[in-house]
Amino acid sequence: MMASAHARCRALSPFCEGRPSVTRHEITQAIEKLTEDIRTLSYSSTKAAAEKILHLQQRRRELRAQFEAAEP
Repeated sequence: MMASAHARCRALSPFCEGRPSVTRHEITQAIEKLTEDIRTLSYSSTKAAAEKILHLQQRRRELRAQFEAAEP
């Protein structure tokens, strides 16, 4: 479950000729998926889970910035 969300986020990040290669809707869906994964991981108290949460939160911030930069 977590690997697929990470792979999807990676696929969303490239830019093509200065324009986002995905729609705002797709970015929103990826942000929602990351939020869901973060929430699921938050129930775990392991160090690995905490590190994964930090990584997912950073990726979510990047996607939010990409969302704000994308044209409506």
